[in-house]
Amino acid sequence: MKQKQHAPDAQGKHAGAYTRIFHKGKEFFLNNTENSVFNLLTAGGRLATFDIADRLNIPDPRSTIRYLRKMGIDVGDVWVRENRMRFKRYFIRKEAGDGRQ
Repeated sequence: MKQKQHAPDAQGKHAGAYTRIFHKGKEFFLNNTENSVFNLLTAGGRLATFDIADRLNIPDPRSTIRYLRKMGIDVGDVWVRENRMRFKRYFIRKEAGDGRQ
């Protein structure tokens, strides 16, 4: 009888190519796309989805923003009306203790 070979056990979210960040006193593990969106939004400014998609070359950043929110990262948004179009601009406020936004 042949023995089946099993794939190595997955070690959870912390085992793969994830970046460990600290934000507002909490620890988060973000994949490459989540980390790129997080860094872009914390750099300042309010960005629309088409701005984020263009800068990071990702198809639709709204799902990544949803995952960040689900993890507990406070991604804010505001509705904007420009050129007869209505859309959201997203941002992440920096930590209150560091003197920035």
